[in-house]
Formats: sequence, C-alpha cells, structure tokens
Amino acid sequence: MTTPSSLAHPLEAIISCDGHTVARCVLRRGRYRIGHDRSNDITIDEQSVSAKHAVLTVEDDGEFFIEDLGSTVGTRVNDQPAFGPTAITLECQIQIGGATIEFQRAGLPASVFQFLATGFLGTQRYAVGEIIVQGSTSTIYDARDLSLGRAVAMKIMLPESQAKPGYVLRFIREAQIAAQLQHPGILPIYDLGLDEQQRLYSTTRFVEGDSLAGLLDTVAAPTADAPRPSLAALLTVFQKVCDAVAYAHSHGVVHCTLRPEIITVGHYGEVFVNNWGLAKLLVFDDEPTSRVQAPEASAEPALSRYTSPEQAEGALEDIDTRTDIHALGGLLFRILTLRDPITGETDSELLEQALSPRDAPATALANQPPCPHWPGEKLPEYLAAVAMKALSLNRDDRHPTVRTMQQEIAAWQEGAAAGGGDAGKLWKGFTGLLGRHKD
Repeated sequence: MTTPSSLAHPLEAIISCDGHTVARCVLRRGRYRIGHDRSNDITIDEQSVSAKHAVLTVEDDGEFFIEDLGSTVGTRVNDQPAFGPTAITLECQIQIGGATIEFQRAGLPASVFQFLATGFLGTQRYAVGEIIVQGSTSTIYDARDLSLGRAVAMKIMLPESQAKPGYVLRFIREAQIAAQLQHPGILPIYDLGLDEQQRLYSTTRFVEGDSLAGLLDTVAAPTADAPRPSLAALLTVFQKVCDAVAYAHSHGVVHCTLRPEIITVGHYGEVFVNNWGLAKLLVFDDEPTSRVQAPEASAEPALSRYTSPEQAEGALEDIDTRTDIHALGGLLFRILTLRDPITGETDSELLEQALSPRDAPATALANQPPCPHWPGEKLPEYLAAVAMKALSLNRDDRHPTVRTMQQEIAAWQEGAAAGGGDAGKLWKGFTGLLGRHKD
C-alpha cells in the first residue's frame, strides 16, 4: 500500500558486507536480479556472491519474495535456506553469500513504519482541522502532528498579513520569545516554519478551555454547562497568571498587553498567558545572556482597557515590569467587580481614562447590587485595595514586584481559608502588608 510517507521516503534495499554498505537500491514494484555481474539490477562486488545469485520480487509495500537462482553458497532467510520463491517481510534477515540485505526508509528500519502514524516523516507534517480562533492577522486551527501523533494548535498567518514585513517579524518574535520562556503558564512552542503552501505557521500545545474573560462572564451568567466560579477559584487563576508573568520578568521580558482575553484557562486547572508578540525585552547589565534573543517589536500595543499611563503617553522608556503590574491590577479589578478598569469605547476615551485616576471598586459599583461571587455579598476591601495600589498612575506607588502583589493576595486567601470571611476583619488584619515594598 502506498502512503504519503512512502512517497516522500521510498523503500530501499541496503546491502552490507562486514558492516560496510556496498550497494543500495530504491525498490518499487518489480523484479530485481542480484549478483556480482554488472548486468544485475543490484550488483554486489563480493567473491562469495554468484554472478546471478538471486532475484528479489516486490509486489507492493507489504508483499516480497526472494528466490535463489542456483548460486554456489545459496540464499538464506532468517538463517534458513531459501528454496524457490520465498515470502519475506521487512523484518527478515536476508543473506546473499557473505552479504546481508536490510530494508530502510529515510535511514530508519523500514519495518518500524508499520507501527508509526500514517504520514510519519512525510512531506506533510500536519493535518489541519477546524478553525479554533479567526484573528485579524492569523488563524488558529485544531491540527494533528502526523509524525508525533498528537493534537496541536496550529497558528497560520493570513496571506495579506504575510505580505507585510512588520507582521511577519511580530509573528516570528512571538514564537521565539514564548519558546525561550519555559514555564507551565506559558504555552510551549513546538515548531515554527513554512507549510507546503508557503504559509508561515507555529504550533503549540492544544488546550481545551476558555479565556479568563469568558470565565468571568459566567460569574454573572452561569449555565448548567458553565457553573459560576467562586472568588477563591478566580484568585487561584490570577495567582497562576502572576507566576507566569513573574517568571517572564526574571528573564527580562515585559508582556505589555495583559488582558483577560489572552489568558487561557483549561478544563483541568491549566492557566496560560499568551500573545507575547509585543513584549518589551529588558537588558540586564550584569546578566547580558539572560536577554531573550528575538527581533524587536514591529508595532506598539494598541490602546486597551488595561493600558498603563506610561503606555498611553507613549513613554516607551518608562515601560518596565511595573507596567505589567498595572495590568495585573486591572485583572484583579475585573475579577472583583466584573468590570474593566477603563470603560472607554473610542481611542480618545481610552486615552483620557488611561491618564486619569481610576475609580475605586466601591465607587465604580455605586448603586449596583453586590457581585454574586463576593463572600457574604460584601466587596473584599483588602483585595480592592491591592488592585488599586497596582493601578496607581505613578509607577513608584505600585507594587515593586509581582511577587509582592502575590504575597498580599495570598495573605487574604490564607485568612479566608482560616474562616475569616468578614472583609472588614480581614482588612484590619492585613492593612500593614499594603505598605510593604519588599519581597
């Protein structure tokens, strides 16, 4: 049976003497005469091999025969004499005088291909399935790696985007940065290249789940298939996001575009921070090798409801790890209030609000009923204060590190787990932590 892999890597007969290859022949359907005479299809220059020693018949990929032609020393299959046409398989050990015949594909024993996925080492590496996400510059597909036999998410650039150098560099840059950030909260990059249609692609782990934005939507509108997550569960997701961001910061990478839509929450507790294409790379004077090597950003981040004041002002030199801390404050604000920290619709509104002090959660929710996931139907004031501290307009007033912010949230989580559900009591117990600026 002919398969894509057999077309890309045809079956070969490899003839060896004393451990050295003396002849090789690509095999297709037909008869191949073997001997030391030059008129043979496969010539073996070995004294123990007769002039016309044997004939190999290939019916198809799974049906082969060897027949001795009255040679002096005979032909052996699996150390047994072969008389007349003898059926053989790709696993058989065939001896022609002092020479041996083995079957290979692409330098591998041909027999192993019957146990491998169809298309292994074929010209087509991936089988592309249904669309998962349709973006403005690329499309993410459900795909299958034919060589490894696993499901992957395959991101393929749109033709119109691939014609623009800036978009191409951004696509490559995102894959390169993510590939070098080896963390459970950052999707591993499996591959980056061009497919058979010359489309730029990258592949990563396929995860079944939803975005953090979608998860937060279920708080207000739960369904039978998507029950309402608790505040404790949402804070666990948030802490995992912080773990990934803190790890990136330790490697000199600032994400710059954190928001709920680019965070994936898997069905089994996995949390991933995606979209690293516009990250800023920091230079550590004392650790130059820690910098991620990748092309520089091809475009500046667009304004979003999580944009920091320094980004809104275009002060690129001021963008550092505290920029991500600002966005994390926005994520915490959204988790607590189910609202974005900035509510503008147009670029001008987003810009104005990004440069203005944020409304505290209590103010933003004035005259609104309590959020359904609040413990005791009361806003957790301590967590709200943590969020507002991270959202400070002045970078120096924010948490100095992601870890500091995590420690403050962990203090609330520990108090809640110990039975301190009252927000007011928790606030009094943890107020001192808000003024600390040390890890």
